[in-house]
Amino acid sequence: MPGAIITERQPKFWLNTTALKGIENAQVVAGYVYPDDVARMALFLAADDSAMISAQQFLVDGGWASA
Repeated sequence: MPGAIITERQPKFWLNTTALKGIENAQVVAGYVYPDDVARMALFLAADDSAMISAQQFLVDGGWASA
């Protein structure tokens, strides 16, 4: 699965400093992907601003799939 969305439970149960460093090294864009980042894409697609977009894939992954 490309990318990692940092939810409340991720750091608490699974993400340690080694895993976070791995995410940083695998992404093109610095930082982490949070649920708000995904929500903003969903809101854009639900808005009139995206009315003429069709048959596209939008990855909210900090560039993980591009690395």
